[in-house]
Amino acid sequence: MQNEGDYQVIITNEGILVFLIKTRFSTPEKPFILYDGGKHATLYRNENETVLLDYLNDKIIPILSTAEKAVVFELSDEIEDIARDYEVQVRHIKQNTFAQNAGDNLLK
Repeated sequence: MQNEGDYQVIITNEGILVFLIKTRFSTPEKPFILYDGGKHATLYRNENETVLLDYLNDKIIPILSTAEKAVVFELSDEIEDIARDYEVQVRHIKQNTFAQNAGDNLLK
C-alpha cells in the first residue's frame, strides 16, 4: 500500500468530492474507495495497487460518509496537468482495519 501524503480534496458545487493525487504508472482498473467513516480511506486503483488517503479533513468526513461516488484526478509531476481522471464508487464498510493499521504504523 502506498501512502498519499500530499493530496487535496475539492468539493464541487454539486457536492461531489474530487481527490487530487499524484499520478501512478499503472492504469486504474475498476477503482473504488473503501471507507468506514473514520479519518482514513483506501483507494483501490487495481488489484495490485492501493493508496491510503490518510488523515481526511473533518469537513470531508460527513460528505464521504454518504457519498456513492467520487472523482480522482491524477496530477502530473509538474502538478500543472491532469494525467488522468476517473470516477470511483465509494464502498462503505463498518470498519476498515487495513487503513487504520496502515495509518497507525506510519506514526511509529
